[in-house]
Amino acid sequence: MNNRVLLPIALVLASQSTLLTAAEYVIGAKFSPTFTYDDNVQLREDKEGSFFTRIQPTLVLSRAEANSKITFNTGLSVERYTDLKDLDREDPFANFSAGWNTERSSYGLSASYAERAQRSIAEEDTGDFASNATVESINFAPTYSYQLTEKDSIYASYNYSERKYSDTETDIDNPLGTSFNDNKTHTVTSGWQRTWTERLTAGLALTYATYKSEGIQQSEYDTYNLAITSSYLLTEKWSISGQLGYRTLENEITPVLGPKLSDKSSGSLFNLSTKYTGEINSLSFSLSRSLAPSGEGNVNEQDRVSLTWDRKVSEKLSFNINTTYQESQTVDRFNTTDREYFQFSPGMSWKLQEDLNLRFGYQYREQKSSDRGDADGNMVFITVGYDWDGLRYSR
Repeated sequence: MNNRVLLPIALVLASQSTLLTAAEYVIGAKFSPTFTYDDNVQLREDKEGSFFTRIQPTLVLSRAEANSKITFNTGLSVERYTDLKDLDREDPFANFSAGWNTERSSYGLSASYAERAQRSIAEEDTGDFASNATVESINFAPTYSYQLTEKDSIYASYNYSERKYSDTETDIDNPLGTSFNDNKTHTVTSGWQRTWTERLTAGLALTYATYKSEGIQQSEYDTYNLAITSSYLLTEKWSISGQLGYRTLENEITPVLGPKLSDKSSGSLFNLSTKYTGEINSLSFSLSRSLAPSGEGNVNEQDRVSLTWDRKVSEKLSFNINTTYQESQTVDRFNTTDREYFQFSPGMSWKLQEDLNLRFGYQYREQKSSDRGDADGNMVFITVGYDWDGLRYSR
């Protein structure tokens, strides 16, 4: 595993060791194999289907006290295909999170490392579901907030994200493949928040982000975003939250041939959501526009609508529906990415024991793309979820 992830984890563990007294230690595990049939695994116009199994054994370690908690989990994601053997994979991953609170301050830190198939993140990345190239992801994100008064608080956060792609290794029927661009993103956010009433909280947030990519073409994007943030409790069961902002963006692209290209643009970014939580039904709806770095060496503007509905049928049986629609297009005028993605997935969960459940589901996917054509696919799956509560020790 990359030392850049392990080093901050070790530093936080060491600093927390002297602060935790009467701490509880937990060693747990998760093991949730999923058995799936997909009639278009790579979401291409010429469909190829296969049965496949995904197993992700995970070790979970945690350490907690009244005002602090540290959690670390690591494991291996294994995929095996009956008809598309070239897609078989074994991918390691690790996640770390820590939080510490004082009377006025709150500190947080999260870090992660993962290897996975690029097609598994194609929806948010390049739209290339046919690729089996490996993307190595590293994330590091510290946060801090301070309570100024009974009603006012300030906060700051930093996020570092890095993606490295394996060499040209995509569509198994295309020996030339498609090259991806390694990229890094730095994001800094600071803000102020005020509790105006028992129901309303609102404030301001300023974000700066820079994205750099290296590969077939080199590119750099810099963006600022000033936003109003708010959350409002309609009733005990209904809540609304959102963020509405104005952003500016400057970018410079260095192609393989020709002079450097530069561009400026501006627009709006937003994220609006509403949630309902009842005894039988739970509902969440979100509408957003965001900027998303791509392995193609550019930044995409993504408009996304999602809806999730959960209904409790009995004490052990529940039903849910998840659906998402997303439009993506490049934010600069030099690239021409334009695609639509739709996903619809109903499912049912059956709780067999406190730590054991079965989930049955169906998923429909459809993509319309200006550069990759149109394709759709159907998937059915069964997941056996086992979440071992683990061994607990206090001192």
